[in-house]
Amino acid sequence: MEPDAATRRFRLWLRGLRSLRGDLRSARWSNDPAQLDTLVGRFVAHMEAYGAARAELDPVLALSAPWASAAERGAAYWLAGWRPTTLVHLLYTESGRRLEAQLPDLLLGVRPGNLGDLGPAQLARVDALHRRAVAEENALSREMARVQEGHGGVVTAAGLALDAGALVARVGAVLRGADALRLRTMRQAVEILQPAQAAELLIAAADLEIGFREFGLKYGSGRDE
Repeated sequence: MEPDAATRRFRLWLRGLRSLRGDLRSARWSNDPAQLDTLVGRFVAHMEAYGAARAELDPVLALSAPWASAAERGAAYWLAGWRPTTLVHLLYTESGRRLEAQLPDLLLGVRPGNLGDLGPAQLARVDALHRRAVAEENALSREMARVQEGHGGVVTAAGLALDAGALVARVGAVLRGADALRLRTMRQAVEILQPAQAAELLIAAADLEIGFREFGLKYGSGRDE
């Protein structure tokens, strides 16, 4: 896939993300867990489709992320996308913000059922998810560092030489691993949460993705959509 085609596909994906964000916002207060659960599933499937499309790209093209602005690549990207732990940090941030705002009600026994109302078992599972994601991120970062340092050369009659094809294949494997970790972290976070809580987390994640895109278009070298 050529850079322009990849950029067009990203723009279509981002439009879909905006639409899903709007649907989740509208349904958040509907008091219909089944509807929220369906929309959460559609959001995760949208992310899965994005990862599958990226897997079709040449690894070097995917790593350069031509669809993103310089501001996005410099400020937000890790292995051509968000760090998986960013989602967990966002969960903690949104939970803490809501907890502080509704603490008097919680002390009176009012349970709003949002991200500020996470139970002990949920918090323990989020902590375990965070630890796993950090460990896997670090392993992928180490592997990419080895690739960038030229490890994996082959010995020829003239001495040690780089096998460019093998290195590009390793880049592709690392990027696929990063996308798989991003999706896996999102799926596991959603499984921990109630539908309304998951909806709030995914709305915040979409806000972050879209917000950085708009920031990049305004202050970076990104092209308008």
